[in-house]
Amino acid sequence: MIKKAADVTLKVLPVLATAEHLFYYEGPCRFGNGEALQPGYDRLANAQKAETFLNKVKECCEAAGKIELMEPVYLGRTDDWDNHEAMWEQARVSADACDFAVCMQGIACDDLVMEFGERFKKPIATTPISGFSGTITVATMKAKTNDYEAYGFYKWEDLTKCLKTLRARKVINTTKILCITRFGNPTSYSSVDSFKSYEEITAKLGVRFRFLNLHEFFETLHEMPEGGNCTTPGRTNTPNLTKEDLAKAEAITDDLINGAEVNVMQRDMVLKSAIAHVMIQKHMDLQDCNGFTMPCPDACSTRRLNEIGFTACLNHSLNMEQGIPSSCEYDVDCVLSQQALIAVSGKSPYMGNTCPIPMENGHLSARFGCTPDQLAKLEAMEDNMNLYMMQHSVAHRRIQDPTKNAKYALRNFAIDQGFGATIRYNFDQDAGQKITMCRFSPDGSKLFIGTGEVVMGGGYEGYNCSQLVYFKVKNQADTWKKQCFAGNHVTMVYGNYVEELVALAESLGVEPLVAD
Repeated sequence: MIKKAADVTLKVLPVLATAEHLFYYEGPCRFGNGEALQPGYDRLANAQKAETFLNKVKECCEAAGKIELMEPVYLGRTDDWDNHEAMWEQARVSADACDFAVCMQGIACDDLVMEFGERFKKPIATTPISGFSGTITVATMKAKTNDYEAYGFYKWEDLTKCLKTLRARKVINTTKILCITRFGNPTSYSSVDSFKSYEEITAKLGVRFRFLNLHEFFETLHEMPEGGNCTTPGRTNTPNLTKEDLAKAEAITDDLINGAEVNVMQRDMVLKSAIAHVMIQKHMDLQDCNGFTMPCPDACSTRRLNEIGFTACLNHSLNMEQGIPSSCEYDVDCVLSQQALIAVSGKSPYMGNTCPIPMENGHLSARFGCTPDQLAKLEAMEDNMNLYMMQHSVAHRRIQDPTKNAKYALRNFAIDQGFGATIRYNFDQDAGQKITMCRFSPDGSKLFIGTGEVVMGGGYEGYNCSQLVYFKVKNQADTWKKQCFAGNHVTMVYGNYVEELVALAESLGVEPLVAD
């Protein structure tokens, strides 16, 4: 089972740091009078404070979604200033299992919260219930070293926002991308703007990469021949197509054909692309991956895509529909950029070649994929000075809503030979829809973030990579300037998630580049 972003939960551990006075007295470590000075009173007061704290944390976790609230850990001491190792050993099991510790503290307990962060190297947070202790703890932890991560919240809603961000960060940190490669270089010949060093991306962002040879993958698209595949002769345990796999592909094919408002493809041609999708997900599952990419021109030039009769377009579309990042052209950067959008929005992304359509000499400048009719429509618009386009053939049925299919058409990628199923989506119906887009820089140090508004679509009745969405940005020149730090394949979702992407970038130690 592929573990999607939607399956990732953030484990939150409440930490209750309390102090108890053993004797009757008052002074600078204790205020009150009468019953409040009696031994045992602190225990009752701490219990009431803890109940309020735990209820508020629970509310924040429920509002954030996909949060697992663990049983609390108690860090207690008396006015003997005790700090026993047994307490820490008891806390260790929970601390090791958590992703984030949310702490309740007060006077004479700040050092316990800081020691928790120091010992277990987990992010810690203070909350409004801790009052001024929040600045004490956070300032001290931040001043120590970069090994410690501490947050101080003076409003409960800020805790909710942080929980969402840290869960999104965990999604990124636990991403594993299956890369089907032909050559040994980290980028394909058509996406040299992808990540340059997988090792650096793993070290910085926690992302892992798994690799599968292109020709070995191709050989698994058929039932196992006698004696094994030609690429791995004698190995009869390779994950080749089975009857169960074929049945899945048949069901997907029927679903696609029956649901399409227009279909111009022969069933056997759709089936070939569906088989590739089923087998890609099979390989992803076997290697515990939740992201995918493979080369396009590099694979095409082997002539085996032509021989087998499929392209990866349908696979990318169906993956993205399911909330699984999947990119054309061996662009691992785009895969992770999709994952970032999925993590903060819960929506299904789209991706493509992305560039501006500038006005030059009184006319819009034509870009690859723009037809004369499309340019004429754009030129007829009242406001056409800040237009952009995104173009590929990996649109899908759940761009509007990740839970249900919209109307679509099925068309072949290869015009002459009729293979390579593609889902065509009519972006005309979404005119006025707000979008958020992003892409990491090739070194992973920056995240380009942009917004726009859908103007119209293109390529619904076309083939190959002619599917287009045209959108308007606020400032074309600034968007282009920021995009030039990132690269070509930009990914998008509907809605505004700029604030969430900025918070995610900052939590990853990545510079957010937000287009004006």
